[in-house]
Amino acid sequence: MALIDGALLGLALAAHPGDFPAAVREYERELVDRTGAAARQSAQIQDVLASPDVGRKTLAFFQSG
Repeated sequence: MALIDGALLGLALAAHPGDFPAAVREYERELVDRTGAAARQSAQIQDVLASPDVGRKTLAFFQSG
């Protein structure tokens, strides 16, 4: 994600030359959407791995996608 973050920030800066605050606002809007999805998936995986029936839930997780 860090590489994607750097590339997207660079694109936002290039799209708004001389307007750093606008570039950062654009970058942060995209960042929040993208990282929110990753955070939700991470929490779901953590719930699976901490479950007493981890084997069944792990299998279901991989079969669902």
